[in-house]
Amino acid sequence: MQNRIVPFTVPPRVPAGTSIIAFGDVHGHLELVEDILAQASARARARPDRRHIVISLGDLVDRGPDSRGVVARLMGTVPGCELHVIRGNHETLLMSFLQGDPDANVWVKWGGLETIRSYGVDTSGANPSSPSDIEAMRKEFRAKMIPEHLEFMRTRPLSVTLGDYFFVHAGARPDVPLAEQQEYDLIWIRDEFLPSGKLFEKKIVHGHTPVDEADFRTNRINLDTGACYGGTLTAAIFEDDDARVFTSLPARSSAWHPYGTV
Repeated sequence: MQNRIVPFTVPPRVPAGTSIIAFGDVHGHLELVEDILAQASARARARPDRRHIVISLGDLVDRGPDSRGVVARLMGTVPGCELHVIRGNHETLLMSFLQGDPDANVWVKWGGLETIRSYGVDTSGANPSSPSDIEAMRKEFRAKMIPEHLEFMRTRPLSVTLGDYFFVHAGARPDVPLAEQQEYDLIWIRDEFLPSGKLFEKKIVHGHTPVDEADFRTNRINLDTGACYGGTLTAAIFEDDDARVFTSLPARSSAWHPYGTV
């Protein structure tokens, strides 16, 4: 089959007169989100002549101390800015867990326990390997989940396209046009995407795979700097044909860990 991908023009550009600030995986660190949004709003006040857009690359929940607070904050507004929140694999797992999907029970071990606690569920003494304990937690979590929060997570887009950039949680499958990408790849892909140097129609801006510092490559930019593992929450700013780190805020957690499987 003939390759239908026409790569973007290098260097990629955002729409004229537009400033975009995108940040990586939050994982329950509300204070870091608040800081980035405050900086974005202050910048918008200082430059009212421009269109200001803020993009969260997903994984709002799990592992960190206040997933509920992060969801509530990103349901709100950022004065002077448009706010776009992309769905990550952790929001998807949370919804599958609430729906009773047994394959999603592993979510509890992948940071879901902290999210359940943030919604007021007492998990003391619960064994995340016990089927009966999992069912008890699921039942109480369903009762405590705020319907508006669940609807917000359910309705988040899987990507946002602006100018020559494609903002997404995990990445995209090489040699597949962006319009034909599958949900699973957009929120989960790693091995087939990360080593590839192939260009897409747009430059990919993503999170999902923690790195020590923001990783700027020809075909992609990774902004997940492991806030949930004691790293930082990093935001990049895109203006005209320039892309650079806007801010990188340290989390209060202690130790760095490899990303493992999620």
